[in-house]
Amino acid sequence: MLNACPAEIDFDVYQPRNPKASAYYRCVEDHFEQLETVRDDRYQSRLGFWRPYVTDVIRRYLDCGDLHFGFARVKCEDCGHEYLLA
Repeated sequence: MLNACPAEIDFDVYQPRNPKASAYYRCVEDHFEQLETVRDDRYQSRLGFWRPYVTDVIRRYLDCGDLHFGFARVKCEDCGHEYLLA
């Protein structure tokens, strides 16, 4: 029988995510500033004004996962293992 999942995942072990590795993250990071600069000229007549919360949400998305913008220290009470969670 063919196994659809080539490697077993141990859900008891923390698996940190890496948002910067995704194609979506790279696309937003590479092109959002350009969209902000041309959006009013190209799309305002069809889509209306640019809502400021859009910029806030995108900036928070880009900052998510970066330890420079805050983190929590997670510690196992049983074994004492610690790690930082962005």
